[in-house]
Amino acid sequence: MSVNRTNLDVAIVGAGPAGCTAALALTDSGLRVGLIDQARFPRDKTCGDAVAAYVPKVLATISPALRDAFQQIEERQPVNICRVVAPNGTALDFRFSDTGNIIKRIHLDNFLFNQAIAQPHVTAYCERRVTNVKQVSEGWEIETPQELFFARLIIGCDGAQSVVSRKLSDGRLLPEHYSAAVRGYYAGVTGTAPDVFELHFIDGFELGYFWIFPEVDGSCNVGVGGLSEYIAKKSINLRGLLQELISTHPTISPRFSRAHLLSEIKGFGLPLGSRKIPISGPGWMLCGDAAHLIDPLTGEGIGQAMVSGRYAGWKAAACFSENNFSADFMKAYDQQVYAKFWSSHRKSYWLQRYLVPRFWLFNRVANWAHRFPAIHRWIQRVIL
Repeated sequence: MSVNRTNLDVAIVGAGPAGCTAALALTDSGLRVGLIDQARFPRDKTCGDAVAAYVPKVLATISPALRDAFQQIEERQPVNICRVVAPNGTALDFRFSDTGNIIKRIHLDNFLFNQAIAQPHVTAYCERRVTNVKQVSEGWEIETPQELFFARLIIGCDGAQSVVSRKLSDGRLLPEHYSAAVRGYYAGVTGTAPDVFELHFIDGFELGYFWIFPEVDGSCNVGVGGLSEYIAKKSINLRGLLQELISTHPTISPRFSRAHLLSEIKGFGLPLGSRKIPISGPGWMLCGDAAHLIDPLTGEGIGQAMVSGRYAGWKAAACFSENNFSADFMKAYDQQVYAKFWSSHRKSYWLQRYLVPRFWLFNRVANWAHRFPAIHRWIQRVIL
């Protein structure tokens, strides 16, 4: 069976936050940009739904109008406080300097997708599952069952199971650098505040946490996740653990006594930014989850996806402007991304590995922070 052939300047594989931000960053380039995705939008994405406080600033560097449009999303729940609950029940509230957001991915991703395809140079190719990428003379062939794409430059934004990363970089999902999680939406959870999202560290679950994130409709995104290496070693069933905590945990279960599940409990994976992989090469770049940029402690990845997407879009424009697609020229992209995130990811990795599992120390530090404001302020500077 013959397939269509489509010629592009830049092929962006994956139309999530990373891919759409890359497309938006190419707005003034005049290049032919293709957003290739296996889904049709709007579509949901299993996630914790937390959006970093700096995301509006990322959009503003592309266009102030994008930031303004983001702040008008009706389904956006602003959050100002991160509540960390130690295993002994001590709760510490940390206030953000800028407002974060909880937005269901069906709304966030559809907003970014519509903003991207509104640009005259961007074309969306939905329901196109990329099966292979192959370097050819002067560019790349991107294979899908329906269509064959040719592009001078390819940006892989195709998530944790990235085809582009597996083909062009070290896309292995190593259990010591990968987390697994499950989440569901619940109505009727008590003790929540609309501007507070909660991270509960649970005695007996050393390398992970339970979360409650408020949604704008009054429901909550509720889930549990942790390091895959630890989950496999302990033979933990995450769905079972989530139900157990909601049903029997002494401080959590009373808050769910009248709650009910609104959706299926779904699982997802998180390639952590606790190891460096090559995220560029001759004529290609990786962004977001495909580049393994998720914070090892918090699991936050939307902000990293959008920052790396912005950098990739700008770098792609420079490649065409300079007519230089060499590996040496592309290295500046790696340097820019890792200069932004590597230090904080290493800090998160250290906290995940060496502080959080030592519950006696975690509890003691939490107690000190609860009693002494100076220690509380120091912890806030470290973790936020």
